[in-house]
Amino acid sequence: MTYKSRNQEDSTTPTAPTRRGRGKSPDLIETIVTWTFKVVTFPLHIVSVVFQQFLTPGAAGSSFLGKCVFLFLVVLSSDSYWQIIFQGKPLFPWYENDWTGWGWLPSISFGFFELPSIELGLFANPMFWMCVGVGMIIQTFQSACLNGERFATVNNPRVIGLIAVGTRIFDIIMTFTTRFPWRYSEPGMIIGCLLFNIFTIGCAEWGRWGEKVLSGK
Repeated sequence: MTYKSRNQEDSTTPTAPTRRGRGKSPDLIETIVTWTFKVVTFPLHIVSVVFQQFLTPGAAGSSFLGKCVFLFLVVLSSDSYWQIIFQGKPLFPWYENDWTGWGWLPSISFGFFELPSIELGLFANPMFWMCVGVGMIIQTFQSACLNGERFATVNNPRVIGLIAVGTRIFDIIMTFTTRFPWRYSEPGMIIGCLLFNIFTIGCAEWGRWGEKVLSGK
């Protein structure tokens, strides 16, 4: 009777063939597909994050948007000051015969046998920023009267109220002098100009309120 050694049994036992590489193929394909979708949807992810920043009160994007809206509405309400006090062209085209247009931006004009002339634009004009400062001071007093705020130098609510009433009357005179609704003959234009004037008179206060809401205050 013969006995097989353990080494002989191991050598004669059939072994199942190993499949190399086939087990890793699904994982590789899944990884490629996953990263493909990540690359494709990355711009959409950025857009969603930006929208979330703008739509979430108190976020950095929302606070920046609120300040931009407030500054734009202050400039819009200062248009009448710019035309009458500083003798400038209208800043915006609505219900105006002429307006600044491309004069907001710097420009360079060339001519034959002439040196190029450079215009820095309205943003580089110190008189424009002075006008915006005047408008912001006026709107600050009016907003303080509506919200019951106080100043360090003026604590009497009656004084603030008188200043707000005086600046409001000044606002109305300036606005209707620059954009007189009854110069139009069509009723639609008269009503549109009248509503636009009413909006510009109080738009800075609404912009201040919107800036506080967007900033989460």
